[in-house]
Amino acid sequence: MFKRPIKEINAEFKAEEKYLDSVQRTVRESCIAASMNKKEIGAVLLAIEEGATNIIRHAYLYEKGLMRVRIVIYKKLVVFSLIDYGRSFQPDNSGKVDLHKLVESGRKGGLGFYMIQKIMDSVEYISTAEFNELRMIKRVHKDKQKGRPFLRRMLTLRFKFSIWTFIIVSMIIGGSIFYFDYEISNEMYAHKHNTVQALGTTIAAQAAGYLINNRSDVEFDELIVSYKQANPELKKIVLTDSFQLIRAHSDDILHIRNKYSIPHNLLSDSYNFPQSYMEQGSQVEFLVVPITLGKKIIGKVYIDYTTEGLYLQLTETRKQIILLTVILLVFGVLCIYLLSDYFVSPILKITHRIRRFTSGDLETELPLEGAEEFFEISKAFNHMITRLSQDRKNIAAREKMAKEIEVASQIQKTLLPSKLPQILNLDVETFYRAASLVGGDLYDIFKVSENRYCMVVADVSGKGVPASLVMSMLRTVIQIYARQIVSPKEIIVAVNDYMKKNIPPGMFVTVFLLIYDGVDNSIQYVSAGHNPMIYFNSSKNIIEELNPKGMPVGLPTKEADKFESSIIEEKRILRDKDCFFVYTDGITEAPDRDGKLFGIERLKSFIQSHLKSDSISMKNISEKLVDEIDDYTGFHKAADDISYIIVRNSNARTKDMTNESREKRTSLAIKNISADTSDSDIS
Repeated sequence: MFKRPIKEINAEFKAEEKYLDSVQRTVRESCIAASMNKKEIGAVLLAIEEGATNIIRHAYLYEKGLMRVRIVIYKKLVVFSLIDYGRSFQPDNSGKVDLHKLVESGRKGGLGFYMIQKIMDSVEYISTAEFNELRMIKRVHKDKQKGRPFLRRMLTLRFKFSIWTFIIVSMIIGGSIFYFDYEISNEMYAHKHNTVQALGTTIAAQAAGYLINNRSDVEFDELIVSYKQANPELKKIVLTDSFQLIRAHSDDILHIRNKYSIPHNLLSDSYNFPQSYMEQGSQVEFLVVPITLGKKIIGKVYIDYTTEGLYLQLTETRKQIILLTVILLVFGVLCIYLLSDYFVSPILKITHRIRRFTSGDLETELPLEGAEEFFEISKAFNHMITRLSQDRKNIAAREKMAKEIEVASQIQKTLLPSKLPQILNLDVETFYRAASLVGGDLYDIFKVSENRYCMVVADVSGKGVPASLVMSMLRTVIQIYARQIVSPKEIIVAVNDYMKKNIPPGMFVTVFLLIYDGVDNSIQYVSAGHNPMIYFNSSKNIIEELNPKGMPVGLPTKEADKFESSIIEEKRILRDKDCFFVYTDGITEAPDRDGKLFGIERLKSFIQSHLKSDSISMKNISEKLVDEIDDYTGFHKAADDISYIIVRNSNARTKDMTNESREKRTSLAIKNISADTSDSDIS
């Protein structure tokens, strides 16, 4: 039916009105690629919007679905297809729909189809068992605009190049011809004047001898007549004596012995300098040459001559030069026009490629041909398109990655305790801040049994998504084992056995894990290579660093029990107002503007100074600590994640409860001994 298509575009959108802008954007770019004018593009967009709206409102009336847009670009037409998989406009499912009957019947969508038929050159609605297709064909017409657009189309780059070259060359040649014509003409006229002057000097020299020897009038007349006949450019020669009486006249001998009158407004004593006057509409040159005897003037020679012959000669020569110049210019312009294709064609290809690039074609490359400069331009342009295409892909990939990281950050935040458990006798506060969108720090507080709670602070080596994944896995593993095992050491050993098999190579985790027992108000704790816990002993008003030995979780070891043997478990009874602080190194290694670290001493000093007051809550201390860190770092972007748990014992009857707990345990031990004895007796 059609020739081979130039380009085909396929896109799929959700059949919802909010995606109509995306559909129109795709159609607009395709119309630009097909070289449609603005009026045609606007009409096509209106028709596509109407067709897509009908599909959304009628084909998917009771359900949501997809709408496929297929655009095939040919040289002289574009085929637009809107394909849906919903309800058909044809109730009897007989295939093609009679759109004219649809309009006449006034059914839903009929007026929309009427408008589409008016805009498009051909419209078909095809319904099958699997899909429905609204197929529209729009022919691409050449612009038939008048006035300036027509001139713009005519004044192509090649034509402009030829015209401007013609104008510039013509100005150069015309200026050169004018200059040389001016110089040559002046030189020829000067030569003519010099020739006449030399002739007048010769006549004057001979006439001087005639006057001295008092020759006859006939001899004078023969003298000037012979000179006039030998020089046709001489119009008249008059020879006078010292009394201004005519001794010889080339035109009429009757003037002899009469007084000579020079033409009006001319000077008789302006010797050897040509003067001009008009006679019967023609310019005549007038020259006066004195006849001298020593320094005495004994007569004059008056010569009238014309330069008309020289003027005619110059005019004829000019005509020939102009004719030859015009012929050469026309030939030159034709050659320039043909030669301009060599320079303009690559530029037109680049321009056409840029237009295709703006319409979304990032694949087609310019051919590497033409002169070296155009070869380099095409090469650079292809390189630029490749880079832009790659950058666009990279931007899309980065946006996708950023979205995935954002989702990972949201998921990670959900893994942290959304609400801290209410623990009797303890005032607990926590804080978490990731250095980037996702972090590798972990804190967790959860109940493991009646009156027993597990508290964990961990720091995964590295940052970003890998560290967050390890952190998520670590949290899950700790929660599982903590509910099955009583001892913190056994918990961390079990966690290490699992993590060592599943953690990526080169990564490890430092963990500080403690179990709070509400019965005897005590904590049992272990440190797997973590920072020391800061403990405030209220009875002695001192700060201690509690850091039992232990190696990080997940490190490979040659000996199977090396990790277990490295872990030391410790226990401490909490006294009233005692406080402990478990944290990651994002606090102590926070730098100021000069790179100096916050340090553990500053942290200990801060905690001790703020725990002197019994009325201050852990929440207030936590807020003040965050402000202290931010003030110290100057609110710079954090270099590492920050996590901590701060806890203060607020039980005033800790001692009594401890004694009561001991009594209970002693009583329980006595009962166990009694039971053992009874069993022995029975045996």
